[in-house]
Amino acid sequence: MLVLPGTCPLCGTVCTGERFCPDCHNDILHSMQNHPYRCARCCLALPNAGPCPDCSEQALHTGTVIAAFDYVHPLDSLVLRYKNGRQLDLAPAFAQLLSQQLQQRGLLPLTNTCLIPIPGSRQSLSRRGFNPAAEFAQQLGKKLQLPVEHFVLHRHDQHLKQSSLSRHARRATAAGLYYCSRRLDIPHAILVDDIVTTCSTLDSATRALLAAGVQRVDALAIARTPPNHF
Repeated sequence: MLVLPGTCPLCGTVCTGERFCPDCHNDILHSMQNHPYRCARCCLALPNAGPCPDCSEQALHTGTVIAAFDYVHPLDSLVLRYKNGRQLDLAPAFAQLLSQQLQQRGLLPLTNTCLIPIPGSRQSLSRRGFNPAAEFAQQLGKKLQLPVEHFVLHRHDQHLKQSSLSRHARRATAAGLYYCSRRLDIPHAILVDDIVTTCSTLDSATRALLAAGVQRVDALAIARTPPNHF
């Protein structure tokens, strides 16, 4: 889908100022704020008031996870166009949506913290030519006026593609996947990812940051997959 400058990437209508038209912008925010059942910790949209599968089936070390929108149609197409279609101009739009989410929750301004993007695998970096999480973190840092630390968190080489694995397999393979290159004596850090599916990636990265000296780790993401994504 070709999106001309000044047009909403979802509906194609002409819009000025913001990247999304007012109707699409409001629809996205409404979905995130008004879903009847959503995990308060990891942002997962739930079918009922039962336990969250991602929080109840594993001992998460990550604090709070907040996403700009759910990874559902037609919003999932935006992420695919960004990651696979190299539509990098969507990154500022995602940052604007997430900033609005934080504002509605009364969490802005954020102070005494930094953004740390989830490192991409060697294979994905070679295939895409960029790290979607890092590009998004850079735009988010500009929007939130926070520093972005690109070179403190690293990823061990892994040949299994996370998107090809089941929910339980993701948790098993993500354990010990990340490490820090130096000591981080900071009170708070915020991990930044593109898509959160089981929180296993975030949890592994959080463990690495905590081991390096960070006292608390929260997370921000572009999209949160529903529990029936697999």
